[in-house]
Amino acid sequence: MFLWCTLPEQCDAEVVFRKALERDVAFVPGRPFYVDGTSNTFRLNYSNASEETIREGIARLGACLHEVLA
Repeated sequence: MFLWCTLPEQCDAEVVFRKALERDVAFVPGRPFYVDGTSNTFRLNYSNASEETIREGIARLGACLHEVLA
């Protein structure tokens, strides 16, 4: 139901989150799950979306990651 994703250490998931929202994609940034302030993780939920919606969401998220990590 969930995928836990880890970005490169220098990448802040909340920056990616803001970019993703601009493309109508959302995920849960991982920072609240850590007591040490880790900020390069996030959680994806795929339990209530069709395969087509998942493909489109991943494509949009991939574009966000490409932009942030470039």
